[in-house]
Amino acid sequence: MVRTPPSAADRLLVQLAAARGTKVSGRQLERWRAQPTPLLPANARTFPGRPAGGSASAADPAMVDLVVWLGQHSRPGADSLYLALGAFGTGLPVPDATVREAFVRQVVRSTERTTERLGPMPEQGDVQEWVSDQADAIAQQGAHRLTGVNRRIRAIDKQMQQLPALAELRQFATGFDPDRADADPLDNTGLLFHGLTAAVAGPRGIEPDAIARIARSQAGREAPQYTARLLETDPRDPLIAVRNTPAHQLPGLPADSTINHVVSVARDAPLERLRAGWTAAGEIAGWAQSLCLAVEAEIASKQPGPACFEWFLGQFFGIGRTYLVKGLAEPSPTAGQQALSAVELVFTLDAINSVLATTDSDGHETMRRLAPPFLLKLAAVEIPRARPNEV
Repeated sequence: MVRTPPSAADRLLVQLAAARGTKVSGRQLERWRAQPTPLLPANARTFPGRPAGGSASAADPAMVDLVVWLGQHSRPGADSLYLALGAFGTGLPVPDATVREAFVRQVVRSTERTTERLGPMPEQGDVQEWVSDQADAIAQQGAHRLTGVNRRIRAIDKQMQQLPALAELRQFATGFDPDRADADPLDNTGLLFHGLTAAVAGPRGIEPDAIARIARSQAGREAPQYTARLLETDPRDPLIAVRNTPAHQLPGLPADSTINHVVSVARDAPLERLRAGWTAAGEIAGWAQSLCLAVEAEIASKQPGPACFEWFLGQFFGIGRTYLVKGLAEPSPTAGQQALSAVELVFTLDAINSVLATTDSDGHETMRRLAPPFLLKLAAVEIPRARPNEV
């Protein structure tokens, strides 16, 4: 088969990339434009009209950055959608449909792994029974990945409790959660069961009291937990963000599954929000590791400072605990992990905003002061971190 030689526009792209030290070929440009998920947009067409007639392609200088990036990062057998995510995350003009498909695929793959472990959902069956049948086995399979992470977090929690300098702050926090000693924390299987049930079944599969137990279990036994206390006593609906029917649905899940809300974010959220989510997700691991190191250093010096205070607020209010575990468990996330975290972050922020819509300005200000910095960046809200005497 005789190949069509590269167009003048493609030859120009090859030359411009070479001038920047990256060798690419016309054949590579052709592969990067291959359907159904092209990495490189087609060259713009011009129509000179008479007397020349016909049309011609023109190289867009803005595409040169993308061609150079692809030339530097492409490898034989590389997953094109992972390349799309990396290029998109740096701000390059990957075709919109390809980027959208890359984010959606990560949600779909994660869901497929979960449902494969659970087995097919019984028709008209009880979702909680479906999840509970496999929760213990799944928890044991994933236990090794989180053992070291949980041990480190619990060690810091315990050392924080023993710091005399924080005694007054602990006593103050305890006043907001007087019934914590009567709480029944969850073990790893219980955490997984309620977490999976909430994800798979949506609002009909979990009650606020169960979410409160999750929050208490993440904070540690008998630690005061303000969010759990609110879930147990506040009449407002904490699941308002997932009460509506999701716009898109995956097969094998209940119609109102939380996962369907997440995949709807991947399919419908503005791409700039997904890009911001990608950037925020890329900061989780660094934030988690830096916070742990800073807290451990302050504990060792017996002089608790800003890091210990941030840790305490994260434990007390719960915002950030999940991301602390995620960041330590995934210190170098793959493109797929980062994309999934990005979609989940956008979904979480939407859910937080739904709840904040029912609160006053104090609730908004509290969220701004307590949320991890990467979540604030996603919300486009930047304010100084709170100091002890400002809370």
